Amino acid sequence: MSRRTYKLDIDVNLRRFEKAVIDPHYEQKHGKSINDKIILELVKMLHKEVHIPQDIDEDGYQYFVRDGLALGNKKYRLIWLTHPKENYIGIINAYRR
Repeated sequence: MSRRTYKLDIDVNLRRFEKAVIDPHYEQKHGKSINDKIILELVKMLHKEVHIPQDIDEDGYQYFVRDGLALGNKKYRLIWLTHPKENYIGIINAYRR
């Protein structure tokens, strides 16, 4: 499966992001409890937040984890990345806690 791109308009880490790119990896283990629509709602919750990267790879990609995102009565964990030269948030994985 290929990555899916959605229009987005949020500020995270004092930067503007215009796209969310969702990797379908989450579907392997979590496809019954989460979908792209839920993930996009979780990503929107990052608006105006500032996060410290958990890791930075040799190509400059910064990896983040945001735990405890509440949507309805459920909590989720979101694993995402950014790159200083790109205007998208890449969703690596998301799942219920």
